[in-house]
Amino acid sequence: MSTYHTDSAFVRAINYLLSVEGGYVNDPADRGGETKFGISKRAYPHLNIATLTREQAAEIYYTDYWLKARCNKLPFPIALMLFDAAVNHGLKAAVQQLQRAVRVSDDGIIGTKTFEAVRVTNSMQLMMRLAVERSRSYAKIIAGNPNQKRFLDGWFNRLIALVNEVCLDF
Repeated sequence: MSTYHTDSAFVRAINYLLSVEGGYVNDPADRGGETKFGISKRAYPHLNIATLTREQAAEIYYTDYWLKARCNKLPFPIALMLFDAAVNHGLKAAVQQLQRAVRVSDDGIIGTKTFEAVRVTNSMQLMMRLAVERSRSYAKIIAGNPNQKRFLDGWFNRLIALVNEVCLDF
């Protein structure tokens, strides 16, 4: 059992995330495949996705996303943006988006240089840069597979909702 219940920033982040992630979906056109609460069978082949509970999803998100992305070491608005990007784009890609936004080498490993760059960057500017980086990622997905364009409105709606959520902290 994890200790995520005592991490108030994660509790806020997971409540937000689960409000925007859908229930059970198995859309053959979706690159994620079978998913529930944003947890995919492709990423977790050993899980029965259809019976996954919110509590199980929260445990996975805390251990495999929040802590691995080191969101617990970041100011909340940036932590939430990184966490949501890790869920939507994958951990390494999300960290690379953050690194490009703070103008450090985008090796996908969050360490002292990335933390220092986040610390000295205006949080509102960083939030906007992260939103731009995510938009670019969506464009790359569609360039690589034009059939994914059908998901673009949903991706942008998700990004707008996220920006609105983090703006509550400014």
